[in-house]
Amino acid sequence: MYFIVVAMMLSGSEPPKIPIVVSNYSTLKECRLSLLEIAKLHGYERVVHPILSYSVVKISPTKSITAFCVKNIQSI
Repeated sequence: MYFIVVAMMLSGSEPPKIPIVVSNYSTLKECRLSLLEIAKLHGYERVVHPILSYSVVKISPTKSITAFCVKNIQSI
């Protein structure tokens, strides 16, 4: 199983939010295709992150939202 995880980082004095699982897939290919669909939404950009691999990011002045695929949700 693969999962799409969404993580949010705030630029204020608030503590970081815990990443959440938003959906699951049987293959990595299905998970990455779903990331491509997310990237079509307004403000999201596709990136290849050195740690997270394929992911999508939305950056605003107050927060940064990242969605990426993981295989083992216990390692988040």
